[in-house]
Amino acid sequence: MSQTYIRRCPACETENAPEVMRCVCGTLLSGVDLMEKREQAEPEVEVKLSTATATELICSYEDCEQSNPPDSELCLYCNRPLIKEPAAATPDSSQIHSLLSLPQALRDRYKILHHLPTLGAEAELLLVEENTSAIQRVAKIYRHGIHGKSEVRERLQTVAAEHRVIVLEAGVSDGHAYELMEYCELGSLRKITQGKRPDFAMLENIVRELAAAIASVHKAGLIHRDLKPENILVRTLQPLDLILTDFGISSVLDATQRLTGTARTLPYASPESLSGVIDAKADYWALGMIMLELALGQHPFAGLSEAVILHHLTTRELELNAVSDTYLRKLLRGLLLRDPKKRWGDEQIMRWLARDASLPEAVETMAMGGFREPYHIGPYLCHTREQLAVALARNWDNGVRDISNAQLLAWFRDVQKDQNAVRVLLDMRQDKKLSVDVQLLRLILHLAPGLPPVWRGETIELPAILGYANRALKGDEAASSWLNQLYNYGVLEAYAEAGNKEVASIVQKWQHCCKQIQLAWQDAFGLVKDYASKNLPGEYANIDKLVYGLDPDETAPLHKLHARILALAYDERWPERLRKRLVIAYAGLKAYCPWLAALGEIEQMPVASLLVLEALLPEAQKAVERQQKAEAWQRTADQDAAAAMKQEILRSIKAIRVAATDSLLSTAAADDLYRTLDDYHDLLEKLRASASTETAWQDAKKAALRVEHTVRKISQLLDKLAARRIENQGWVGREVQIFVAIAVLGVPLFFPQVNFYWIPGLIAAVAVWRFLPNFLTMRKIRELGRQL
Repeated sequence: MSQTYIRRCPACETENAPEVMRCVCGTLLSGVDLMEKREQAEPEVEVKLSTATATELICSYEDCEQSNPPDSELCLYCNRPLIKEPAAATPDSSQIHSLLSLPQALRDRYKILHHLPTLGAEAELLLVEENTSAIQRVAKIYRHGIHGKSEVRERLQTVAAEHRVIVLEAGVSDGHAYELMEYCELGSLRKITQGKRPDFAMLENIVRELAAAIASVHKAGLIHRDLKPENILVRTLQPLDLILTDFGISSVLDATQRLTGTARTLPYASPESLSGVIDAKADYWALGMIMLELALGQHPFAGLSEAVILHHLTTRELELNAVSDTYLRKLLRGLLLRDPKKRWGDEQIMRWLARDASLPEAVETMAMGGFREPYHIGPYLCHTREQLAVALARNWDNGVRDISNAQLLAWFRDVQKDQNAVRVLLDMRQDKKLSVDVQLLRLILHLAPGLPPVWRGETIELPAILGYANRALKGDEAASSWLNQLYNYGVLEAYAEAGNKEVASIVQKWQHCCKQIQLAWQDAFGLVKDYASKNLPGEYANIDKLVYGLDPDETAPLHKLHARILALAYDERWPERLRKRLVIAYAGLKAYCPWLAALGEIEQMPVASLLVLEALLPEAQKAVERQQKAEAWQRTADQDAAAAMKQEILRSIKAIRVAATDSLLSTAAADDLYRTLDDYHDLLEKLRASASTETAWQDAKKAALRVEHTVRKISQLLDKLAARRIENQGWVGREVQIFVAIAVLGVPLFFPQVNFYWIPGLIAAVAVWRFLPNFLTMRKIRELGRQL
């Protein structure tokens, strides 16, 4: 059977031949993809086809019943299977419990009525009834090990209860997280508007309710991301009370934009969300699509394939001429602006509801054109610059390879013919020092300057950066290296220059802290360097340093400090905790670190100096080791000196003993004894001058003092002997010798009658008188010498 292709008009759904470029309703078909026209096949199970064409599938759930393209497996509107399993007989309570039991925390108070139609990989929805009051609730039972986003859940509690489904109870039981929520019997907005077009007053009320709900969600710091009629529940019709539910894929709104997953319901997805880049304005686009669907009675993309919807969203604006009410069309035009920065938000909607005549008409200014040919990277097919930027950010390794092998350069030059992008790539290739990662980053920012900050495929918003800092503080070297690259490559500066104010704030804080640390480091390191340059006892000069000038690096080691810098900048309690740790760490080091006192007391140090002091802790420990080694060397040297001194003392005592016991008749022998005594007294003075309390010095002192009394006596006797010898020199002098000779020879000659024998006796008596004490003194000295 031959295949037939058609172009289905997105406005009136008329099937046109492939060569027809304009529908009979006036809609251009040049951008609409060809679709294969197929004959209706026999359905395997019964589905409702009362309002469908032969090529459409109708969602079988009563609260949806929307038409979908052929061969679709999931409904484009409610994300549920298009083929509903045949209903079985209503099971009794025991059968229901066998299918899925409630957690123990709910089991005793509630019973399951039936499953609620849902398609979720994370949780099951059950309609339950309270045993005592018969009040019906909705129980959301998460699958084992899965928990809802805690941060989303916490922020959701701050949304006013009149705008969201109320969670009555939440917890974990039997390994399953669960939530017990209110049950809205009227169902969803899809159900109450199915098969009819609400009038303008009803539409206005819906806008008022949903705008207030969206604003409340955004105020809580959340983006819903999946607004559609199925996720809008009806509490009451009179008055109309709409609430939001299903925040399963909501994102935390901590930045102007977020780079998220592409999980969404395509017919209500904003153009920017196709690339994964969204902000709060994405919810207002979804509001515009919901209102356009209600105004037309069907979705403008009804019956179109996903590829056609994607092409439509990326290449053209929505056609609103089919909306008859001009004032409603003004609202839709403002909500469905493709540029999220100019898209209407809560302020403009409130002015529209108040009939503000000064509210200007919205004008679409974003260019509709895309690439000449799409660029394939990983699983992504990129039609626009923004899509390519996001795809490169998510497939970082592939992007690095495409830049390295010049594939991107060739594509921009030969296919896209984008000379500006070619110049950017060529200029970066000329810079040989520029990392390929940085080249890819610059290309991404050239393509989409407003892209949320990403580095190597990971977000670098503040929570992610602080997460890496936390891991680095715990010793993760990879996280520390990641932070160092982020700083050295100027990644954040690039986003700040592109206009990201949040990143600019991070850069300002980070760089300010780094400058403070650099200044504090210069002051502290100068003191440490001066101390380290002084040689301690036992140290030798560094010849290599003297010859080659090997001075240490005086710049602060920021590559090791970035995690701590971020902790100081963003954790108010971290500096005080660091201060307490440093007080303890340096408690035993102050005596060994003279430079520490010059820096001041740790308790009064500025924050930057604390970080420097922590970085200098290894230097302080080295100083302690150095000082301890010097003290150990000094102790050894003192012991050696004391031992040498003791040996000198013993040698001196021995020399005194030898000299004292030797014959002292000659003056030379007495002089030798004097020299040994002088040596002893010199050594004794040295010992007394030493204040050391070491055992070796005390032993040396004991050895010297043991003979001090004896040596003093010897010294006194020697002085006495010397004095008598000086006196005796007069008695044995030349004059005395001449006189004695004359007396001996002359007296007998001139006085023969006189007996002269008395003269020798007189001389002998004088000799005994003058020399006998000397011999006695020498004998005492000899006896004392033997006592040594």
